[in-house]
Amino acid sequence: MKEINFTPKARLIKILGEQLIKDAAVGIIELVKNSYDADATKVEITMHSLNTPDAKIIIRDNGTGMDLPTFTKKWMNPATGHKEEQKENKERTKLKRLPLGEKGVGRFAAQQIGNRLKMMTKTIVTEQELFVDVDWSKFDERGRDLHEVTVSYKMQTSDRFKYKETGTILEISKLKSEWTKEEIGKVSNSLRRMKSPFKGANDFDVTLSFENCPEEFEKYANLETTDILEKAHYTFYAIVNDKGDVVYEYHFKMPGFKTVKHSDTGNIIRETKENPKQDVEVGDFLINLHVYSKEYHIIKASNIIKKDLDEWCGVSVYRDGIRIMPYGEKGNDWLKLDNRRIQRPGDLISNDQVIGMIEINQGSNIHLKDKTNREGLIEDEYYEKFRALTLGAISIFEGLQKDDRKKIYPQKERTNNEKIEAKVTTVKADLNQIKKKVEESDTKTASATKPIFIKVEQQVTELKQQVTDTIDELEKDKQILFNLAGTGLAAERFTHEFARLVSGALSSLERLKKRIDLADAKTKKEVDSIGGALEALRNDIRLLGPMFYIKKVAKEKELNIREIIQNTISLQEPFIEKAGIEMIVEGKSFNVVMREGSCMQIFNNLIDNAVFWCSRKSETDKKQIKILIDEQEKSVYVSDSGPGIATRYRDKIFDPFFSMKGEDGRGLGLYIVKEILDEKNFGIYLLTEEDYKGLISGASFKLVFNNNKE
Repeated sequence: MKEINFTPKARLIKILGEQLIKDAAVGIIELVKNSYDADATKVEITMHSLNTPDAKIIIRDNGTGMDLPTFTKKWMNPATGHKEEQKENKERTKLKRLPLGEKGVGRFAAQQIGNRLKMMTKTIVTEQELFVDVDWSKFDERGRDLHEVTVSYKMQTSDRFKYKETGTILEISKLKSEWTKEEIGKVSNSLRRMKSPFKGANDFDVTLSFENCPEEFEKYANLETTDILEKAHYTFYAIVNDKGDVVYEYHFKMPGFKTVKHSDTGNIIRETKENPKQDVEVGDFLINLHVYSKEYHIIKASNIIKKDLDEWCGVSVYRDGIRIMPYGEKGNDWLKLDNRRIQRPGDLISNDQVIGMIEINQGSNIHLKDKTNREGLIEDEYYEKFRALTLGAISIFEGLQKDDRKKIYPQKERTNNEKIEAKVTTVKADLNQIKKKVEESDTKTASATKPIFIKVEQQVTELKQQVTDTIDELEKDKQILFNLAGTGLAAERFTHEFARLVSGALSSLERLKKRIDLADAKTKKEVDSIGGALEALRNDIRLLGPMFYIKKVAKEKELNIREIIQNTISLQEPFIEKAGIEMIVEGKSFNVVMREGSCMQIFNNLIDNAVFWCSRKSETDKKQIKILIDEQEKSVYVSDSGPGIATRYRDKIFDPFFSMKGEDGRGLGLYIVKEILDEKNFGIYLLTEEDYKGLISGASFKLVFNNNKE
């Protein structure tokens, strides 16, 4: 067997730079991170003569610099893994840093920015600087092998570094593209947000300056952070661990309302829909959420600059205080907050109203690793658990936030209408005042009416915004109703068409039986299996049908409550069996006069919830749903062995659009149950185990089917 080596082409370097580094803006951030790894405390970025033939970008740091052996053996040998080894051995620098990079590809960021790189670098132990000259365009010559392309270097005396001064200067020229305001703005914003406001590297500062550049670029040199975080209406600081435990502090601070501060503990697995793998360890991490109500009058009262809010919104991830791209960039909704908010816009937060900062570190969160292309973390099982825990913590915050939202929007449509009417009344009064002054016809009329005109103009502007706010809210509510109506219509069509198809299939099967030899045992067995499956499907549709009457309301009739319960259990049977849940129904039945579909909806929602929460228990836990029928009280008790309902949510569970299931829930099940029962003057109550002997220690409800509601 003969052997042969790979012979990489020189173009591989160009491909690496273009594929691994998304664009020039990301390239600059990567080079700044390299300075951090080199123990720099200061990085100066200077952009010269942009969009001219003499354009160049200079990045200078005061890090440890690079000696000749390091350059020849490491810098010129990508993917040596020396930084990865440093991490694994927990070898920290003099400034107690672990390297952010590990794959040795950050140097190709310079190649993404321009075709020429001059590098000057000096260490503490050398008097001369190392000068390196790289012409990246040579690597683009077709047909040349990688080993045929050389890089020039030499040791030289220079006045760029003073005695005992260390650092690295990168001068990138022959820039590959013109720099627009948008691209400069992206670099500036990324540098502003590079350090975490909470755990950022206090000994690491970056500056940006422009020389001989368009004047409009100068404003982007300001990298000062905004004070927008201090103006957040809701804040949530939390520590999350692998078990889903959350220690948090919640603040509500809204102009015109009493400030609320609340500290507590919670558990993501018990209180939300998230159920991350327990055998996967990602380590503890911190979450900081700053959430804003974006209505015009609130933003104005809070003195918030909307441009700042738009630039900073999103959930960013920081490692050792330095941001991981692209999390938190505009349009990067990696947690899919906007998708989960569609069904419940009043209860869940969207990506454009939160400034979130998640803090991880290389000591505790060693399994959360960067992708080679620097586009976030590797999306493996560790990432999925990290994401699930983050969403779970956000769900806990949303539950806390809901009560305070009600203070602001007790009856939002009515409140907005009242504001509009008040504005109209004020405008009319001011116009009458103007008319009166004009009628007086004295010489001071013009000067007297001018401030009033200005005031009227401001009020009209505010009035128009109030109208816009009201329309936006009505559109949101309408969208929810459209979604729900669409679901109901689809379900009705499904039951009708599916029943027709099943009936046709059974008729075809009967005709087929007459044309084949059923004396053959195997043939008969297969035919009987098909017939049994079709009958089961027809029975399921028969059970499901009463719940989907859209065009007409079904008449009330006398129903046997136990039969309704059994029929509903039949609908849920596949899910009950799959989850391994023991179903218990006890007690003597009674009759109730109701619409059959409405009655089935009650038990279908309750059993569906119970199945969901029981299925979240581990395989070794006992899973039970227990239904007790009390003939004398005309009541039914439904309980399960799930995690139960946290005390702080007990008053909210019957509210529309409140759900602890996150993306899996619309928050309508219990609300619909209560509405159906209230219509008949019946009742539903959340119980504790002590309220009724024999219930299971999970979520327990009492349904009262008499007008006494007791």
